[in-house]
Parts: sequence; structure tokens; C-alpha cells
Amino acid sequence: MIRSVQPRPDDSASTRTPRDLTRTPAPDSFESAELRRSGDGLSSSQKLMILVLSMTLYGVGDIVASVLPEISVGPLELGVSYFSFIAVVLAALLNPVWVALGAPLGELVFSDMLLGDFAGLSELEGYLETALAIYVAGVIVRDPCRRAQLALACVAMVLIDKVSGGIIDIVKVAVGIDPETLEESDGLFSAFVIAEGLDIIVTVAFSGVLFGILPAVWLAPRLYGKIEPIMGLRPRDPAAPPRLRGPAGIGFWLVAVFSVVAAAAIALLAAWEEFVGKQGLSTIGSFELGADGQPGFGLLAVFGAVVIALGILVALAVASRRRRAARNSEGQR
Repeated sequence: MIRSVQPRPDDSASTRTPRDLTRTPAPDSFESAELRRSGDGLSSSQKLMILVLSMTLYGVGDIVASVLPEISVGPLELGVSYFSFIAVVLAALLNPVWVALGAPLGELVFSDMLLGDFAGLSELEGYLETALAIYVAGVIVRDPCRRAQLALACVAMVLIDKVSGGIIDIVKVAVGIDPETLEESDGLFSAFVIAEGLDIIVTVAFSGVLFGILPAVWLAPRLYGKIEPIMGLRPRDPAAPPRLRGPAGIGFWLVAVFSVVAAAAIALLAAWEEFVGKQGLSTIGSFELGADGQPGFGLLAVFGAVVIALGILVALAVASRRRRAARNSEGQR
């Protein structure tokens, strides 16, 4: 008589040791040893790619925004200060820390240095304010597909940037080192404060809504999950979003207050030096391209363009190498 052979159950689970049960899966192409060693989950090449990408896109966008015409309505100037959607979308998809460091740097390099209007050390005021605003906006977006979070991030970026700058301007007038600004408001401090408030409202309407929320809510969901793999990154997990934190375990709010105070100190120093009519620390490294040019500016522009081009080439080369490594690892599985 022929007996039927019953298939033996898979006893691999019963023979596993405690070490096997707790063993983590092998890292995939997105999680290399270099990436795991980084404190923020990014390798040096990935940080460079995010920095260069955000610097280039935001810098070029700032140039375009600066050439757009402005409409004067009484004391108000209706225009676009910057394209906030570029910074918000990048910070929502990629690491907000490196986007915040790179985007305002692109404004300095493209819109100031290469165009021949760099104010020197005093430019750090705007850099600190914009970097802080972009970082907070990037952390607000937990899920890049949620339009409400994108809209809140655009408005928060503009408000943090413009309110901090407006407070610093009011302080300069209050201490009496910027009398020309007060004269533009017919010598009334209250009129100057109202003008600053109206400027914030106009900036929120144009840069925050028209060139912020509307493009961001359309662009971010369509790019989500598409550009991150090119850089070897995982798309943002809504269950584990980035959180507000400072470097080296320092509290974020302490870093934020320090950034605003440092920006105010730089602005007050620059205003005071201009008020007394002398050049000092705030004008270190400043230059301005006149009608006949300035000696050394051409070399500086060429050097800056070469550095940016090399950075972009390195970022593209690293991205291409990671794509090839990912395809090879998938082919070996």
C-alpha cells in the first residue's frame, strides 16, 4: 500500500535562536554604513546635494522675483519679495536643516554677490532670519501631501521672516539710529509701526499666498516620493516627521532666540555705523559693482560660478552613482 507523504511544516521558526529573532534586516540601498553613521541620517554627499539644490533653486528664484515689477499704491509697494514655495517644498520633501542653510545662501551668492551688490557682514541679518523661517516651515509639514500643512508652512515662513525683520527695524528707529526711515513716515513713530504692519500683510498676501501656498499645494504632492530616491533618501514618513531641535542637543527655542538676537545685533551695528558715517565690522567683505565695474569683481564672479558649477557636478555624480548602486543591489537580490 502506498502511503501519502504529508508535507512537513516549516520548522524554521522553531529552530531560530533568540539572536535570529532579534536580528534586524539587512540595510537596503538607501541605508549605507556611511548614512547610518551620520547623526541626522544623512551622508556628507547627501548633505551636499540638498545644500546645492536648495541654494541654486532659491537663488535663481530670488533673481526672478527681484526683476518682477512692483505697483505703488500710496505708501504701499505691491510686489513679490521672494518665492516662498521653493523653500517650503524643498524643506517639506528633504531635510529641513540643510535646506534652511542652503536656500538663504543661494540668495547671497546669486542675488547679491554675482550681481555686484553685497553688503558684507550685515547680510548675516537676513540670512539668520530666513534660515530660521525655512527650518520652522519644513518641520511644520509632517506629510507633504497634506495641503493644510503646506499652507500653514508658507504663511509661517513669511511671518517669521518679516515679523523678526520688522521688529528689528522698529528697534532701530526707537533707539534713534535710523532717523531717515522715521522721516519717511512724517516723523510719527506710530505711522512707521503701521507701515511695517501693512508691509507684512502685503508680503503674506503675495509671497505667502500667491507665490507660496498656491504653487506649493500643487507641487509638493506631485514631487513627493519622486526626487528623494534620486538622492538616496527615503520619502518623509508622516509617522516620524522631523522635529524642532537645535544642534548638539541644545533646545531649539534657545537657538531661535540667539539667532534673532544675533540678527538684531548685526542690524543695529550696521545702522549705527551708517548713522555715524564710518565703515566698520558690518561692511567687511562688501562690494558694489558700479557702472564701470570694480577691480576684482569679475574674478570673484567667475570663481563663484565655478564653485557652484563644481558643486552641482559633484552632486549629480553622487546621485548617479547611488542610482547605479541601487540598481545593482536590486539585481543581486
